[in-house]
Amino acid sequence: MNRLIRAYDKVAASENAHPGIRGMVIFGRGKHVVPFKDPYGNESYRTVFDEIVSVEPNIVPIGGYQFAFSKLFNIALDQDSTLRVGDLNDEAPQMNIGVPRAEYQSPLYNAEVSTKGDAPTNAGVNISAMNYIFGFMMGDGGAKEDNMTAIAPNYKDRTLFRAIPFRMSNDGTPIDQKKYFGRAVTGIGSKAMDPVTSYYVKLFDTPRPHIVHSWVSDDPNELRIVDDSVFSSTSSDAIESYVEMNISVDGYDGRGYHAAMNTAPRVNEFALVSGWYNREKNDYEMLRIFTHFTRPSITLMEGDSISALYRLYAR
Repeated sequence: MNRLIRAYDKVAASENAHPGIRGMVIFGRGKHVVPFKDPYGNESYRTVFDEIVSVEPNIVPIGGYQFAFSKLFNIALDQDSTLRVGDLNDEAPQMNIGVPRAEYQSPLYNAEVSTKGDAPTNAGVNISAMNYIFGFMMGDGGAKEDNMTAIAPNYKDRTLFRAIPFRMSNDGTPIDQKKYFGRAVTGIGSKAMDPVTSYYVKLFDTPRPHIVHSWVSDDPNELRIVDDSVFSSTSSDAIESYVEMNISVDGYDGRGYHAAMNTAPRVNEFALVSGWYNREKNDYEMLRIFTHFTRPSITLMEGDSISALYRLYAR
């Protein structure tokens, strides 16, 4: 049995009620991709649902805002700020996953260099362009024991309530080393022998994230693309702008963890994750959650999967 559960995650700036970025997740059934040509003749696509099931809230926590501000103003993470958020790579109370902080290489990439030999080096890069939102995490701590009551995320969250690994090296399933990251190595047994590697972050699916600007419509399956004519338009219709990502939890994800814990497989929280890829270690530095979404538990029977369309809205 393969049950597909799809979602939109809508992070939007409200001009009237709640200032700042906030989120909304739309679950539905019957996801399909519709190809089209953009205003410049390039091949593009949109993803639609046959049926929308529910609409649920999502937030960008304080660490997500810190990351966004750092990218916007070329400020090194946790520098020139009143707050140190820290990375998921750090020790407790963080998660100690990915590349250890002592082995970071990202601070060495502090300048721009052109592929043209005669172009001057541009120094003063405080946060690398390659530090960006690249994947997501999941967890099973986002709902109460009744599985029906979601626990509201908190603006101060730096991690999921209880993150669970997508894969474990002892779960008997193949692990795509180009898809699963955020590794943590732990020992098992009375003498902590036979180390086990857990993978807490998964890359986005294809097609890759892309930006969409469209006129707002009451029909969720209608897409009216905004082109260059908008700059001379006198229309008062609202425009929405978002980045669209595809994520999935397949039939093997999370199963090793729940088997080891002797618990029923379930998922009830997700987070988008940013970081910087360390090629030498084949893992990520500076891991941070950018969003936190909780919902009633999705119980995963054998062979079940979750397919989601994740959208970050600017307005």
